[in-house]
Amino acid sequence: MQTRHITRGDTAHHHPHVQRGSSGTWRWQCECGGASCRSAIVRLSWREAVIGALNHATCLAP
Repeated sequence: MQTRHITRGDTAHHHPHVQRGSSGTWRWQCECGGASCRSAIVRLSWREAVIGALNHATCLAP
């Protein structure tokens, strides 16, 4: 029986980017695959997108 090690990406360096969507709303996306909801129902303001991106970056940092 072998021990299986799970490696995770570098959680200390997340740099999500805030972008303006085509419908005039805002969203954030990170290179790790994390992102804000992109459905037509959810409409984020710039401030909400920035706060979501900051929360993502700080929650994953050790």
